[in-house]
Amino acid sequence: MKTESAKTPYVCPPDAGPAWRAAYEAGIDMAEIEENLRLTPEQRLDKHQRMLEDFFDRERFLEKLLRGWSFIKKQNVHPR
Repeated sequence: MKTESAKTPYVCPPDAGPAWRAAYEAGIDMAEIEENLRLTPEQRLDKHQRMLEDFFDRERFLEKLLRGWSFIKKQNVHPR
């Protein structure tokens, strides 16, 4: 996987249609679209599944972190 700094700036193809140009001008990552179009449907599904798993892993981590933080706050309440 390339890092953001290693990517070359995307250049809209000269033969791009109006919808492609409009999406590019609206800020859509057309390089990512082109990359996905080079993949087979199965590869796209695998990529999507990996991204979902990463997302849910982060969500589980953040939930655990929040539970831990809540526990620490409850344990450190000092009566005045």
